[in-house]
Amino acid sequence: MLKTLFLLFAFLTIGYRVIAQTEDTAQSRWRVHYQMTAIMQYHPAFHAAYSGKNSLSSYADHALSLTATLYVGSALWRNAFVYFSPELSGGKGFDNVHGIAGFTNGDIYRVDDPTPQFYIARLYGVQYFTLGSSSTYRHDAPLQVGGYTPDRRLEIIAGKLSMTDLFDDNPISHDPRTQFLNWSIMDDGAWDFPADTRGYDAIVAVGYVSPRWTVRMAESLEPTRANGNKLNWNLHRSHAETVECIYASSWHQHHVYASMHVYRNFTPAPLYETVVREKLSGIDTSLDVIDPAPVSHSKYGLGISVSYEINDQISCFARSGWNDGHTATWAFTEIDRSLCLGVSYQTPVWHKQQRMQIGLACVVNGLSAPHRDFLQAGGYGFVIGDGQLHYRTEDIGEIYLSFPLHDWITITADMQWISHPAYNRDHGPVAVGSMRMHVAF
Repeated sequence: MLKTLFLLFAFLTIGYRVIAQTEDTAQSRWRVHYQMTAIMQYHPAFHAAYSGKNSLSSYADHALSLTATLYVGSALWRNAFVYFSPELSGGKGFDNVHGIAGFTNGDIYRVDDPTPQFYIARLYGVQYFTLGSSSTYRHDAPLQVGGYTPDRRLEIIAGKLSMTDLFDDNPISHDPRTQFLNWSIMDDGAWDFPADTRGYDAIVAVGYVSPRWTVRMAESLEPTRANGNKLNWNLHRSHAETVECIYASSWHQHHVYASMHVYRNFTPAPLYETVVREKLSGIDTSLDVIDPAPVSHSKYGLGISVSYEINDQISCFARSGWNDGHTATWAFTEIDRSLCLGVSYQTPVWHKQQRMQIGLACVVNGLSAPHRDFLQAGGYGFVIGDGQLHYRTEDIGEIYLSFPLHDWITITADMQWISHPAYNRDHGPVAVGSMRMHVAF
């Protein structure tokens, strides 16, 4: 813990100095932002009739996660930018992030070593090609260099970043550092989006952007094994394609957002039916879908996301996702169907720039028939597996209250209620309380 706090303090000091020096240099083209998020979670003991190697521990437990990120961006030439984002991450989720498909902490992923690790989260370039005469000024933000941007443009993005930086960007629920914490509320839980174990990937994306419509497609890599750190550069064996169409505008002076993404992942992930059949025939009794299969398979699916600003204080959103459910989950989490509804309320405090925010959402996650059969046979993915299964949908509710202490600092109290964790009627329910501190400047 002392090492974690020391490294975070050092990273905070470095970030502050870099930003201060950047602001003091009038002609500097560099823009730097910083964030640090600490999340403490606790769940009391709950009922579990039995447990497997991927079960959530039924005794009381707590977990701490911390992340610190520098966002560095610069304009290279007209309508061209480069972004660099080093990150420090430490801590872990409950039971090394096992036992709940819609996991409770969106700022932490499945890492074996909770010791703080430094890594390059993002390093990528952006090029705009102007298609019209009008432009709009955009203010500086993380991963956004301020300035005039053409309203109608073709954009090319290439490098290392996250697919969730580009897709499924619902304005009400997408950032676990400031909004909802649960995986299946912050993103389309049924989208097995390609990424390494920390959520980043090598991506090439092309998009058409207009004042109301955006159409974007991306080609990306997949990990060599389920949720692995190493990406597979053998495109004959493994790759992913994603396409999204977004509508963002105003209706009666209230913001409207709607998007739909479709995807196809081609990976060496095993088929659930094949693994169960091999067990029944005695060929392989391991019932593990983490290692690559001899032959690659496709997984396809779609997701829909909408939000509406009812007034200056209240916004609502909905998100749904589906995948075919035959091929084992390979990168995100073990959800094949998902439906989420939520609402957000915010009101000014201290002064107009600072706002208290309350969010309430619920999500129902489900599995395909082959995935259920696999878990009932005693199978294990990389997130869930109780050794057997009495299937029910995984139902989750979340409520949070976020309060600004300072221009830079926000604290959040969060409560989640999980019925049938890992889709198992013989486990739960589980209540998870969280406290989050977020620093950003």
